[in-house]
Amino acid sequence: MEPPACDHKVFEHDRVHLRVDHGIFEVFRRNRIIGSYRAPLSWVKVRAEARKGGLTRLHFGNIEELDEPIYASTTSSKHGLVTVEIQTTDEPLYRAFFTELAQLSDRRIAS
Repeated sequence: MEPPACDHKVFEHDRVHLRVDHGIFEVFRRNRIIGSYRAPLSWVKVRAEARKGGLTRLHFGNIEELDEPIYASTTSSKHGLVTVEIQTTDEPLYRAFFTELAQLSDRRIAS
C-alpha cells in the first residue's frame, strides 16, 4: 500500500518526539536509556495505561489483528516495545495526535 503524499506529521511534547514520514511512524524519548520505536503506521498500536500520581504510560507496539484501533486505553499488564510516561493532563494532546494518525491511516481510535 502506497502511503499518502501528505503523511508528514510531527508531534513534540516535553521529552517525547513522535513523527510520521512516508508511512513510517517513529517514537523518540530524550532520556538516559537509548530507545526508540519505528514501524509502518499501519502496524502501530498505542495503549494508554492510567497510573497513580497523575501519570499515564503510553505503550507502543505492533498490532496483532488488522482491525485493532491505533489508540486505546488498557488495564492489561501486556506491554509494548517502548513505553513513554506522560502527565495524565497531557494525554488529550497525545490522543488528538493519534486521532490525526488514525484518519491518515484509515484506522480508528477506541472509544
